[in-house]
Amino acid sequence: MGQHLSAFKESEVGHGCYKAYKFTSRWKFSNFQNLPIKDRVGRRFCITTPSATVKVQDKTYSFNLILYPHGYNERVEEYISVFLKKNSTDEMLIQFTCAILDRSNKLINRKCIKRKMSLESHLGCMTYCKRDFLLDSETKVLIDGNLILDCTLEIFENKAIMNAETEDSDSCMCKWQSKVSDDLNCLHLEGDFSDFTFKVDGRTFPVHKAILSARSAVFNATLKSQLYANSKEINISDIKAETVKEMLHYIYSGDIGYIEIQTAQELYYAADKYELQGLKNKCSKILMHNLDTNNAIDVLLLGHVHSDSELEYTSIKFIAKNAQEIQEKKEWVVFMKNYPELANRVFKFLSEKP
Repeated sequence: MGQHLSAFKESEVGHGCYKAYKFTSRWKFSNFQNLPIKDRVGRRFCITTPSATVKVQDKTYSFNLILYPHGYNERVEEYISVFLKKNSTDEMLIQFTCAILDRSNKLINRKCIKRKMSLESHLGCMTYCKRDFLLDSETKVLIDGNLILDCTLEIFENKAIMNAETEDSDSCMCKWQSKVSDDLNCLHLEGDFSDFTFKVDGRTFPVHKAILSARSAVFNATLKSQLYANSKEINISDIKAETVKEMLHYIYSGDIGYIEIQTAQELYYAADKYELQGLKNKCSKILMHNLDTNNAIDVLLLGHVHSDSELEYTSIKFIAKNAQEIQEKKEWVVFMKNYPELANRVFKFLSEKP
């Protein structure tokens, strides 16, 4: 029932000072909507794909992809669960990435997990994606009723395993990583050795080209361009100063503090503009968990404009659930006039509610 759509494509990739062997493939799960909840003996129904064989140097390994269409257990039955099963007993450091191919040929819901695996073991996610998001006809995810998963397996060279063991056993590792983050943030706040400046709303933010380039592909390309190669500053006119401040805090520290919902919306825009995917994901989660009748329309538009199908769908679902209150707002009348197709999706969701 799990059909292999493409042969494994092999390549070598670098991860810092380590090398990994990368394999990519796609799997089709037919007639997804009608897959059962339990099998004939009452266990949670799952599909295990045929074993896929990969060769790394002089060794051959086999793996299976396992899909639970109604979740691994009842606690997560609103989700699908996806796992990679390693069949060999060899210890290895693995990174597994899974994404969904939608009807527009875009990869969405990309999730990645990296772990050291011993003996026969599994790697994956119990709450990979919500079922109702996949089954909603408006999200256009399933292709002719079939679920297509795009999978990437990266097997690290052996010396990377030793480093992973050191990290696992070192009780100071988390504190050390935290200190690196704190030190970089301190470098940013104090402005030592800065070689570039952001000018925003009359304020200046000293920054470091090297760090910006390492953290953002957009900044990397911008700073290498002829326009800014010899420049010492850039003017940012479409983002507020406080939002830029929060964005820089994330770039240097990898984290964000407590932010208001309005700031989260603005920060989401900035993250998308400068391709800071980690920051965009954090903002998206904040917005989805803090939806209310006052901000849902704005969040829906944000998800729509930035092609964030999960944020868009979650907002539509919330608006439909609270339609009686939201439809009385002036913002909703304006929204229906300017975005009739999106409004129609809300009405369609309402009509399909039991």
